[in-house]
Amino acid sequence: MKVGLAWLGEFVEIGDLSPEEVADRLTMLGLEVEGLDDDLGFLTEVVVGRVAAAKPHGRSLMACLVDYGQGEPLTVLTGAPNVREGGLYPLAPAGVSLPAGSVKAATLAGLVSQGVLCSAWEIGLPGGAEGLMELSAEARPGEPLKKLYPDPDWVLDISVTPNRADALSVRGVARDLAAALNRPLKDVRVDLTEKGRPAAELAKVDIECPDHCWRYCGRIVRGIKIGRSPSWLAKRLWAAGLRPINNAVDVTNYVMLELGLPLHAFDLAQLAQSRIVVRLAGAGVEFTTLDGQARTLKAPQNVMICDGQRPVALGGVMGGLNSEVEPHTQDVFLEGAAFNPTTIRRTARAQGLATDASYRFERGQDPGLPPLAVDRAAALLAEIAGGEIAPGRLDAYPRPRPPIKVPFSPKRCAAVLGVERPLESLTRALTAIGVSLVEVAPDRDGVLFEATLPTFRPDLTREIDLTEEAVRLLDFQNLPATLPKPPAIAQKAPTPYRLRASLRRDLSGLGLSEIISYSFVNPAFLDQLALPADHPFRRGAVKVLNPLSEDHGILRPSLAPGLLAALRLNQFHGRWSAALFEVGAVFLANEGSERPLERQSLGFLLAGRLGQGNFNDPARPVDFWDLKGLAEELGERRDRALAFAPLEKTFGHEGFPFYEPGQAAAVLVDGQAIGHLGQLGAQAQKALGLKAAGGQVFFGELDLTDWPAAGQRAFKGWSSFPGVYRDLAIVVADEVPAQAVLDNLQDESWPLTKTAIFDVYRGENIPKGQKSLAIRLFFQSPDRTLTDELVNGYFDAIAARLAERLSAVLRS
Repeated sequence: MKVGLAWLGEFVEIGDLSPEEVADRLTMLGLEVEGLDDDLGFLTEVVVGRVAAAKPHGRSLMACLVDYGQGEPLTVLTGAPNVREGGLYPLAPAGVSLPAGSVKAATLAGLVSQGVLCSAWEIGLPGGAEGLMELSAEARPGEPLKKLYPDPDWVLDISVTPNRADALSVRGVARDLAAALNRPLKDVRVDLTEKGRPAAELAKVDIECPDHCWRYCGRIVRGIKIGRSPSWLAKRLWAAGLRPINNAVDVTNYVMLELGLPLHAFDLAQLAQSRIVVRLAGAGVEFTTLDGQARTLKAPQNVMICDGQRPVALGGVMGGLNSEVEPHTQDVFLEGAAFNPTTIRRTARAQGLATDASYRFERGQDPGLPPLAVDRAAALLAEIAGGEIAPGRLDAYPRPRPPIKVPFSPKRCAAVLGVERPLESLTRALTAIGVSLVEVAPDRDGVLFEATLPTFRPDLTREIDLTEEAVRLLDFQNLPATLPKPPAIAQKAPTPYRLRASLRRDLSGLGLSEIISYSFVNPAFLDQLALPADHPFRRGAVKVLNPLSEDHGILRPSLAPGLLAALRLNQFHGRWSAALFEVGAVFLANEGSERPLERQSLGFLLAGRLGQGNFNDPARPVDFWDLKGLAEELGERRDRALAFAPLEKTFGHEGFPFYEPGQAAAVLVDGQAIGHLGQLGAQAQKALGLKAAGGQVFFGELDLTDWPAAGQRAFKGWSSFPGVYRDLAIVVADEVPAQAVLDNLQDESWPLTKTAIFDVYRGENIPKGQKSLAIRLFFQSPDRTLTDELVNGYFDAIAARLAERLSAVLRS
């Protein structure tokens, strides 16, 4: 927001401070000044021009030959009535930027005008708006006008945080500055001279949606003359970045900048039945806004300002073309309202309309401000445009919003700040920003106040907010620098934190690189992975109500989009091999709760080739077993015995259709599925934009719920006694998983320390529908040497168990 220093000085005395001091003080108040500029700086490019010759051109123009002390005179066309030969006027050659816009060479009535002779109004200097600004005879052609007006007109460019809607006004900025400087605030004074028929007889106001329009006020000014605003008002609008239009519209913009409440001016004659009705309109309603654009409403709820027959404004965003103030307008209805900020934000975002009004209403407005704002606008309009103010103010306020009251303890304030402030300073600073303090019975913390919070500060809701305001207004620089005191006893980090840290450490050590991606993803990935309509990711997708773009439309239900997008980016840069992982939260809708279900997840991805590609480390394509081994290694380090099962058997045929059939598995712990891994299918790779030249892509994801962090593991010494190898060949049905055979070999009564399947055979001498598995067994006792008799006994027991549980037959 841009604020003129002179305008600010009308609210608080700052004559003894330099512009830099004012800027520093505001910055320390949290109103960061990003720029301090001379608003008359452009006068260095506007020069003194002497009209050497002037002759009529066309019906109403004068063609002037203007000497500006720099080479050949310029040809300039003007319609000003006071131009004369020998006169000295401000000249803006083509290419110069004026407050009203950039000057360009233009052809008028067949003659090229190479610049503009300016009125005082056009360059923001005192003087009239109709004729050219006449300069004194001492001025020399070519001399920069800045030399004649050397005093700077300073403008502060202030960055206002979203929670400080009150600071989007000169009055709001001045209030904070006055409180910090301990100087009185010179508030707005409104002197109304009312005359004629009462406003209540001229118009009616009704609110049909009090949850969305909290208050609506109106003033009627009759018999005005629409025209240009005086130069002082236009200059302030220009300095703030607004273009003057006419005195009625300019007054509403001026009061918006001064007090912070956006206003709107209606042509009273264009309001059917002289009524204003505030109601809701749904999506699909068509409406033409002031900019001439026909718009179809998209938000499900939009505040519409209507007359007795039709909509005339999109509440809180933009007025309508059908009720705008025109040159012949005589009677004006001035609107000032307070809307629900959420409703206005949704409407503005849905329509893609960002206006000065919506910018302020989205941040919340004081329902107590509309009466003052419309009174101020009516008085100002009557002053500069003539006319009479109809007696009385129209004010619809169906559900008055009471102010918030909170306790305030100076002792608790001191405890938070680490330093005590004098009670008088605390109460003075808070009172200066509109907080009403009433002392009540003291509590165990000493003096206690009941604080009534100002309605123009919606960001103040708790006692701690008042503590923040106190330290902000009494200068942060006075706080002593103290180091935080750590707890005397070191606290152990929570298990989830230690788990994530250990996973990052382990996976980095195994050669993978960590990525961090957005929690918001494009819902299009659900189609790219060909997930069915009833898939949990689709049914549980958590939509973002106000997404930054389509790429951030939902909260991610999986880490796959981020990892695969990172792989695609690597491929675009010619890096075909990748080993990536991410640890982060995933989200699904939680039935019966507004909050989504959030779970920690681990995603990992291998693609391309492994190895350095040299003699010692030859490169080879990544395969499924690399990914499976990675998951097993993580489980082993955390004493989690991971098991693997066919993906379709665990999740169904449509659970994860993006995997290549036969190259994917479900990951189980104690029979419960905790994840999945496998090779990405060719169709999914193509849909995601992954290049075939990059080879196969293997992806896995594990739910980290209830996973322990890797801790210290007890060392188990090796046996000093020799072991015995035995090979076991069995024939089992094809549907019996090899893992089921290995699981049945686990028994503490057997000193079986290693097992491995080293051969699978189907063919001659093996019945159809069966397979032969060759298993190598290693027996070793920790406390004795095993005899053949003992080993044979263990071997027979193993064979008997496999025959009983899996119908296995020893192969001869």
